[in-house]
Amino acid sequence: MERVRTARLKDRYEGGSVLARLLADYAGRKDVLVLAIPSGGVPVAAALARELDCPMDVLVVRTLNAPQHDPWQADIVMGAVAPGGVRVLDFGVLTSFKVQPLEVEQATAFEQRELDRLQRLYRGDRPFPELRDCSVILVTDALVIRSTMQAAIEAARSKRAVWAVAAAPVGLASTCEQVQRLADQFVCPFRSHDFCSLALWYDDPRDTTDEEVRSLLAPHLQDQYAAAHAH
Repeated sequence: MERVRTARLKDRYEGGSVLARLLADYAGRKDVLVLAIPSGGVPVAAALARELDCPMDVLVVRTLNAPQHDPWQADIVMGAVAPGGVRVLDFGVLTSFKVQPLEVEQATAFEQRELDRLQRLYRGDRPFPELRDCSVILVTDALVIRSTMQAAIEAARSKRAVWAVAAAPVGLASTCEQVQRLADQFVCPFRSHDFCSLALWYDDPRDTTDEEVRSLLAPHLQDQYAAAHAH
């Protein structure tokens, strides 16, 4: 097991470079696709895909927050949704916070609409890539919530990916232990027992904007379009 340690990374691009060194065995392989979990995972994935010489796309995952009955309560994640109708629920949270089935369905419907909107925003009318027989590297900027990566893994497998790598430069140690049991391969070099903010790990923790996501993704979508129409 990797020892728990914290890191100071300049930004998410440096995080992607760190992952590239650990995933060098995937470099140049035609069956590999890097899938970024927006928004923060996109610059990490862009650097990783560039150094591995692999294509990149996005896999939008939306977390489901438990209803707040106390205005001072922090967001409590009770699950996540991903493409293909994938939904992951944390039944411990549902029980602890007495979340009603109707509240779960309302949150799911809301986040599913947001997921669909973001997929159109990032990908336009281009379909989600074919994953059959692919090895996918699922990338986020910080692995803090299990449900997010679990939903991404399940979505990739539902689309017939044969190998799912979960990768993050940094993460919460307890979450890393959970995700390690779910993925075919797991890479998270820097871990902490506590999480307060991304500034714990990144010198530049600013949110990645939708425009940045589209800009980083655009060259990969163009390559996919060209390949699909090449004869």
